[in-house]
Amino acid sequence: MDFRELLASLHTETIFPEGVIILSLVFTVFVDLFLDKKNSNIKYLTYIPILGLTLSLGILIYQWQILTTRETVNFFTDSTISFFGSFQGDSLSIVFRFFIALTGILCIFLSEEYIEKSGTAQVEFLVLFVTAVVGGMFLAGANDLVTFYVSLETLGLSSYLLTGYMKRDIRSNEAALKYLLIGAASSSFLLYGLSWLYGISGGHLEFHYLFASLLATNFSKSIPCWVALLFITVGLGFKISAAPFHQWTPDVYQGSPTPVVAFLSVASKAAGLAIATRVLAIIFPSLDSNWHFLFEILAVLSMVLGNCIAITQTSLKRMLGYSSVGQAGFLLIGLVTGYEDGYTSMLAYLLIYLFMNLGAFAGVILFGLRTGTDQIKDYGGLYTKDPLLTACLTMCLLSLGGIPPLAGFFGKLYLFWAGWKAGYTVLILIALITSVISMYYYLRVIKIMFIKESQEMSLCMQNYPTLSFSFSSLKSIELAMGFCVFGSLFAGLLFNPIVQTAQSTIFNTPFIQNAYLLENLNF
Repeated sequence: MDFRELLASLHTETIFPEGVIILSLVFTVFVDLFLDKKNSNIKYLTYIPILGLTLSLGILIYQWQILTTRETVNFFTDSTISFFGSFQGDSLSIVFRFFIALTGILCIFLSEEYIEKSGTAQVEFLVLFVTAVVGGMFLAGANDLVTFYVSLETLGLSSYLLTGYMKRDIRSNEAALKYLLIGAASSSFLLYGLSWLYGISGGHLEFHYLFASLLATNFSKSIPCWVALLFITVGLGFKISAAPFHQWTPDVYQGSPTPVVAFLSVASKAAGLAIATRVLAIIFPSLDSNWHFLFEILAVLSMVLGNCIAITQTSLKRMLGYSSVGQAGFLLIGLVTGYEDGYTSMLAYLLIYLFMNLGAFAGVILFGLRTGTDQIKDYGGLYTKDPLLTACLTMCLLSLGGIPPLAGFFGKLYLFWAGWKAGYTVLILIALITSVISMYYYLRVIKIMFIKESQEMSLCMQNYPTLSFSFSSLKSIELAMGFCVFGSLFAGLLFNPIVQTAQSTIFNTPFIQNAYLLENLNF
């Protein structure tokens, strides 16, 4: 086999999106070497990774169209598997990678002014941030144990460093240390579970061969397989921020740079759900009812603990941290429900969650830059000082609460309907109750912003800068927040096309079809 044949057998085209991002990252570092740090043009380096991420989105859309418009689909042979089984570029992987790349673009916009005003190095932040994006994208398409773990650590280590990036802030240092210690513990549990799979499969790494070996040796329903599932669940639960593995979430959300928190709240969940769907559907179809019950428990704990504890919070960032735990529980409903409506509703809600959660964090960043605080009580009377920011933050919070006719309502409605249809009645009733609870703490923030009189305003609100709206003076963070608010408002009107896109994605993902057939054959 010559070099050209070897290159063709690798199917390198499947990682073109990641390749473009890596090239933009290298080019950013290379340009920075030749620029004077005092040069005013250094701020434009931000647009190099943004260009790379945008090109990556275009390539992902093109790849998705090719995969979903094929006339015939062989569900038992998948030509999108590349690098000898290490990476899978199927339609589901493409959609999750699209979500992570889109989150990356929006969060770079959110971070530009934040990094500039904090006085920290911009290029180093971009390097770590884009590395985390690439790690998350590779994790979403990982198809063997080594790629799974290396991608997870690439995302994890970059996230730890980003969390402690404000080294002069003691809260950032504390958050990074807690995140590192808990993350290292969860990674050790995950690696232990992967080592069990590697051992009982006879030394296989690639997911499909691993399951085939378990099936051939009658280990697919054994106690060692159960042990592996439990330990892997710990690692996945940490990445998704599902209770009871959520202990890092509130502290990290409160102490970390807010653009980093915004990224972790969406990208970490997207990557975790992507790899969880792949691992559970390919390796553990024989334990289908068992892992469904296990993740039902995680969903219930996440919804109850996340939404109930969020009520007591005084910091908006910390409140959104516990809200993120509750949202993880809602997303797990789609994972538990499974084919076809479950996975479809999970994808649809994750897209809507991306818009409304990043929009809420954009509001928190803007308020923090103008006042230096994130305490809920300090938002009192914001409507009189900044009506536009108040309106945008209100829309995103109402959408997170699932208030009609905003997009969050349609996302939750479809998600709950899919679970109810699949027979998870108790789970959906708990979801409905906790969703009502979540409305309370979202509305509490909105009430404070609108109702407080001028004499009740905090000192930081009384000193709030006077602003005048002008399209020509809009900053990148304001554009990103406007985009997210637009998505939170109008994604509901486009909900049918979103659902059809998600359905097409699920139908054209071979491993999901295989798992569905194996489930019906009672493997």
